[in-house]
Amino acid sequence: MNFFSNLFTNPAEGFLKISLIIIFINIFLLLIAYYYDHIYKKKLLKKMDAYELSLKDLVEEFRSFELLLVEQKKVLDDYKYNFQRTEQEISRLADSHSSDENITTAINLAKEGLNADEISAKTGLPLEEIEPIIKYHGRQS
Repeated sequence: MNFFSNLFTNPAEGFLKISLIIIFINIFLLLIAYYYDHIYKKKLLKKMDAYELSLKDLVEEFRSFELLLVEQKKVLDDYKYNFQRTEQEISRLADSHSSDENITTAINLAKEGLNADEISAKTGLPLEEIEPIIKYHGRQS
């Protein structure tokens, strides 16, 4: 109580004491705030380091997936090429088979004695192909 009664007897000295107490309390609170802020920032830095490591791992995984996908694309391109070649071969064989049937039909028609124009009209073969057929397979008069 003596402290409070002295504050009012000499107001200038009391004001100085109160000001000093307030300043010391503020300095103490600032130091505490700085300490807790420092601890909080350390925790945040640890989290950021962990996130950075996780991000690097993800980037590495994405790169490995990219390499896998590039390899798969190459394999698929090979399959596509083989499929196209197979389609071309099937188409060629179908054309060849159709042409073989036409040649067989032309030989039979030549054996029956038809002329080149009639055989060409029925089979769709050009005259250049029909003339040798008639020569070798046509009726011998």
